[in-house]
Amino acid sequence: MKGLVLLAAIGLCCLASPYQRGRKGAEVQILQTKARRSEDKIVLDGRIRAGGEKPLKGLVLAFDFLSDQGEVLTTEKEQISDDTVDPGDELPFHAETLNPPGSIRYRIRAFDGADRELHVGAGGPYIID
Repeated sequence: MKGLVLLAAIGLCCLASPYQRGRKGAEVQILQTKARRSEDKIVLDGRIRAGGEKPLKGLVLAFDFLSDQGEVLTTEKEQISDDTVDPGDELPFHAETLNPPGSIRYRIRAFDGADRELHVGAGGPYIID
């Protein structure tokens, strides 16, 4: 019985260790987002929070518009901030783009000023209203 308990404890430690050692939090967290169609455009609004441990120098959001089968139809980028964004700062975003034919969902990615892709929490996909 003691051997079984010990084996279970070792197994739990092994399962938890990769998350504790190598996992870092999202550098950009999507707090809220909404996309709606307006005539021949899609209007995107939302709010993000900078995470991680280091400030971000410049912030660009990329919106991947997806087909019903999850294929990327087009990507639109929007500069959110030219300034340095400190961890914990919250920023709103607003973007307008032409309505890509066949798009029903979108996913959000983020890049810093050096065009390095950032880890995004809750990046979607989301439904376009």
